[in-house]
Amino acid sequence: MTTLRDVARIAGVSTATVSHVINNTRRVSPATTARVQGAIAQLSFVPNPIGRLLARQKIVPYSSLPALIASTKSSAVDPGACATGVALKSSSAASHETTRAMLRMVRAAQPISRADLARRLEVHRSTITEMVKPLLASGLLREAEPEQMRARLGRPPIGLSLREESTFFIGVNIGVRRSQAGAALLNGQMLGEESFDTPSDSHMALSQVRASIERLRASLPDRTVSAIGVSVPGPTNAERTRLLFAPHLGWRDVAVAEALRITDPRARTLNHEVPVIVENDATAAAMYERRRRLRNSKDAELSDFVLVRAGTGIGVGLVIGGEVYRGTGTDGGLLPGEFGHMTIVAGGKSCACGNRGCWERYASAASAATLYAGERRHARTGSLLRFVDIVARAEAGEKRAQVTLERIGDYLGIGIGNIISGLGIARIVVSGRIVFGWKFIEKSLHQAVARTMAGRLATWFIESGEPTGAGLGGALEVVIEQHLATIVARSRSAATEIHSFSQLSCSEKVYADADLRLRSWSAMTPIRMTAPITAKLRELGMPKRLTKFCKT
Repeated sequence: MTTLRDVARIAGVSTATVSHVINNTRRVSPATTARVQGAIAQLSFVPNPIGRLLARQKIVPYSSLPALIASTKSSAVDPGACATGVALKSSSAASHETTRAMLRMVRAAQPISRADLARRLEVHRSTITEMVKPLLASGLLREAEPEQMRARLGRPPIGLSLREESTFFIGVNIGVRRSQAGAALLNGQMLGEESFDTPSDSHMALSQVRASIERLRASLPDRTVSAIGVSVPGPTNAERTRLLFAPHLGWRDVAVAEALRITDPRARTLNHEVPVIVENDATAAAMYERRRRLRNSKDAELSDFVLVRAGTGIGVGLVIGGEVYRGTGTDGGLLPGEFGHMTIVAGGKSCACGNRGCWERYASAASAATLYAGERRHARTGSLLRFVDIVARAEAGEKRAQVTLERIGDYLGIGIGNIISGLGIARIVVSGRIVFGWKFIEKSLHQAVARTMAGRLATWFIESGEPTGAGLGGALEVVIEQHLATIVARSRSAATEIHSFSQLSCSEKVYADADLRLRSWSAMTPIRMTAPITAKLRELGMPKRLTKFCKT
């Protein structure tokens, strides 16, 4: 893939100059601009959109403190003296999405050096340095020891990673057959996990989930639970608090968040309630897959992709522009992802949703057992093989099992062809239990997609994801992603407060600063200070690491 470095080499300039030309962040001579533009055209280079957002951050000048405070005892300060000196630099000057994208990159690839982060985001290293400073000062990020980084010649890089906190997150995956609950740190390290068969009654199931949550909390007495994420086998409401309908469980309008809400006197929330976020399992799995792909990618930009998760049923998650798409969402309406219930056979097999001929009745892992046994035999015996047993028989050379999996692949390809044609997204990732039989499914799946108009006219890619792990992993990804979003939103709120501070007179700032600097420190929003002002803040008791960070 073409990078800024390649463009810079062809144009005979630095990568910083290329960045300035692309983002119009600094004046560059016409001759140099022409060379850079020529190199871009020659290499067909497409700038990374995330990198462009980062590069376009501005250091916003405000009225500031005087270059030197003559005397703090004096109550009268010349307002005109406030015209020079300081600029305010806030991490919230970047867009909400950009900051979250950077945090996702650190979390997925930690420990990651500033140079590697800049390369993946295709921006100058100094831009990353300014972005990272407030996150280090707040304690959200930490610098790894050199020996933790990959061995290399020369001075080893200092890696960035998320700091291990005294809090942890709980993820719950409510499956049709089995449910899991687990506790993890912000960096993804698992602290505990347990599972149980899912009861058919929603009240009993949520009672067992709550008991699992309490056991996980009790096993970690020195830590505080920050939030709880729950993935469910059906669509949720827009507020992500209720399960609207789970066809295979027969549950309707279940208040999941309310049933699992707990309080913790150490929680930093209103009424000390621990937040509970409820998400569709396919959407949660797409978030998990996004992180996995980001960790393994060489750059920050992920192509749009559709996750097709096939197990007991089929769910679909959409990732567009690096963000999981949830649709407009209404209290009574379905959110995106219910492609498993689109009709592919008119008047076909009856589905748990009430429709006939749904995709998941022909292409899910569960449907393979019925297809293998045959409808009449299934009606007589009522017993079915597990999907993994059918795969094992196919591996052993049984023709019936192999043909069954090939037919599943054909039906799966019909639905995927519809998705590619309807959404215009050409990259598909297939995950869930269906992946155990990928060896026998892949060929017929590709052939089915190739028969469609989109398959003949467009370039498309279908790859297998992980058969397991996305259930609980997705639930944890939901809650950690929400936690990072809350942190970024809090920093933006603090930036507004700092802007108000910057409009005060010099004398007012001297008195207001003691409180504001601590708010800035805790909310990850730094103030760039001149050396004399930094010295004055030290006298007022500013923490040393923040003082060092504020120096210009």
